Amino acid sequence: MSLLIFLRQGKVMYLKYYKIKHEPFATTADPNYLFVGETHKRALERLLATVTKQRGITTIIGEPGLGKSTLLRTLLTRLEQSVNFAWIFNTTMQPNELLKYICRDFGFAPKSDNKSDLLIELYTFFIREYEKNCLPLIIIDEAQNLTLAALEEIRQLSNLETVNKKLVQIILCGQPQLDAKLDMPQMVQLKQRINCKAILSRLTCEETVAYIQHRLAVAGAENTSLFSHMALRKIYELSGGIPRLINQLCDDALHAGAHQKMAQVDTSIIRELVENGDVIQAPAAESKTFQPACQLQKNQVRRKKTVQKPGTAVNLNRPRIIEKYDFFEAIDLSELLSLV
Repeated sequence: MSLLIFLRQGKVMYLKYYKIKHEPFATTADPNYLFVGETHKRALERLLATVTKQRGITTIIGEPGLGKSTLLRTLLTRLEQSVNFAWIFNTTMQPNELLKYICRDFGFAPKSDNKSDLLIELYTFFIREYEKNCLPLIIIDEAQNLTLAALEEIRQLSNLETVNKKLVQIILCGQPQLDAKLDMPQMVQLKQRINCKAILSRLTCEETVAYIQHRLAVAGAENTSLFSHMALRKIYELSGGIPRLINQLCDDALHAGAHQKMAQVDTSIIRELVENGDVIQAPAAESKTFQPACQLQKNQVRRKKTVQKPGTAVNLNRPRIIEKYDFFEAIDLSELLSLV
C-alpha cells in the first residue's frame, strides 16, 4: 500500500503534531494565504490600477496552478469602491447561454433569449449600477475555453462607456492557450480593446522557500522551519515552482513526517513519496523564470509577509451615449432606460 494512501486512511493529523493552528497547504483559493511573488505583485498592481480606473478588459495568463483564482479573490478584497461582480466558471457555453449566465450571476433573470434583448438588459443593469456608484465586474475563469463567438460577445459588452471610462470591467483569466486564441486574426478587435495583460510565472527557488514559510506563518505554525534546507530544494525541483504542486507536496510530506515522528521533514521523506508514486511532478517549463538548478542559500529565506496597498477609488462621470453596434443604432441612455 502507498505510504500516502496509508496516511490518509489513518487520518494522521500533522497539525497537532507540528503545532499548527490551521491547514497551511489547502488548495482552496484563500486570499489570506496569497504570497506576493514578483510576477504576482506586478499582476495585482496592474489589475488594481486597471479596474479602479475603469479601463475595460484585462487578461491574466498563467499555467494551471499558479494562483490565478487566489489573485482574483485578493483583488476583490483590495478594491475600495463598491463592486458587484459575476464570476463565470463554465466557459463551454454558447454565446447566448453565456450572456444569460452572466445575467443570473449578477442576480437577475433575463426576460428574453434574443441576443439583442439580452445585451440591452445587461447594458441597462450596468447603467443602474453606475447610478448607485457600484462598479460592475465580470470575471471569466478558464477563458481559453470560450469560443470565438463568445469572445465576440465579450467585446460587445465592453463597448458601453463614458467619455473616458468603461462602465463594465471584464477580466479574462486563462491558460496560455487564451493568449494564442487572442492572437488569431478574427480576434483583432477584441485584442485592441485589452487594456492590460498580466502574465504569471512560476516561483523561483527563493520564492518557493518564502512561499512555504509564508503559508506556515499564516496558518499559525509555531515553527516555520519544518522542512530542511535540502528538502526545500527538492520540493522546488519537483514542483517546478508551481504553487498548487508545492501545496500538495508539502501537505503530503508533513503527513509523512508526523507519521514517522520527525521533528523536521528531510529529503528521505520526499524521496519516499516519489518512490511510491505519490508526487505529481511539474511539466516542462516554458517560462525562462524556472531555474531547475536551485542555488538557494540558507540566508536567503524570507520571513516577512508582503502587504499590497489597496487601489484608489475614482469619481465617475455620467455616461452620455452608447457606441454604434451591428444590431442597433447608437441611442441616448435615457432612451435606452425607457425601453425597460
